[in-house]
Amino acid sequence: MSLHAACVSRKVLLAWPAGGEELAVFKGRLEGLAELTCLKSRAELLREIRDAEVVVSSRLPDEAILAAEKLRFIQAVSAGVDSFNFELLRERGIMLASAKGCNARAVAEHALALLLALAKRVTYLDREVKAGRWVPWTGETYLEDLEGKTVGIIGYGRIGRELARMCKCLGMRVMAVKRRPPEEGRDEYADFVGGPGDLERVLSSSDYVVVALPLTPETEGLIGEDELRAMKRSAYLINVGRGPVIREEALYRALREGWIAGAAIDVWWEYPPSSNAPSRLGVHRLENVVATPHKAGWTRRARLRCLKFAAENVRRYLLGEEPLNVVNYDNPY
Repeated sequence: MSLHAACVSRKVLLAWPAGGEELAVFKGRLEGLAELTCLKSRAELLREIRDAEVVVSSRLPDEAILAAEKLRFIQAVSAGVDSFNFELLRERGIMLASAKGCNARAVAEHALALLLALAKRVTYLDREVKAGRWVPWTGETYLEDLEGKTVGIIGYGRIGRELARMCKCLGMRVMAVKRRPPEEGRDEYADFVGGPGDLERVLSSSDYVVVALPLTPETEGLIGEDELRAMKRSAYLINVGRGPVIREEALYRALREGWIAGAAIDVWWEYPPSSNAPSRLGVHRLENVVATPHKAGWTRRARLRCLKFAAENVRRYLLGEEPLNVVNYDNPY
């Protein structure tokens, strides 16, 4: 579906059936610079990508990249770009840019919502009431106060800092792990910001551990048996980063055997159409787990922020300017 009939030789492909508000974001910024085309279905991808110079998408299969004869720039509409084949893009001289930071607040809010759901036992209480059982007022049914508790944030980028700000407002003590921590070891939101070598200290000190890390060769499997055993038995683990940062089998055992009290997970090890989605071991079915289907950043406001950033960045590229958030394939994060 061609949306710009002028004689423009450059083609920008939106790799989803964009319409209405989403389409207007791109039309308003790219008018006169390129022919704007959007897919009616994924089946059209291999045909439409052949003559596209720019593709806007959060993932592209290798076969599509190989079919793209003129592709020079990919703009993701997400912060994470781990679904792309960096080596293939490098070989073909294709630039990739992320939309990191655009949904940071939405993801941080979701992380806080999961933390609150664990502290206040929301899903358990909801199930009991719907089953006709009134939970008694006993010592075993106490809910948790957050004031004075410690949250450890593993991955202190834009999402982590935004979450730290929110937790600080609730009177929580904030500790964080960052690849390159500040020299002073703290900042305006975190009482302690350490480096990778401080991971065990943060894990063992925290009542709630929030993972907000991207998936890289360094972070894959970072949280395993040793790290989970370092946590308090009363502590909770929350993951809004990427599923494989946590070792699935180790977490399953930790939850079943009581190494930790529970978990809340938005990002998984498997995704549809895999028959194992979201967890081949059934982590999502455990009663001490709160599960959401990778929706942390999926708010209307965050989506529009990502699309507006993407459109502006494509415009920069078409005008010959340096795009923002270009991925360094040797050091993607």
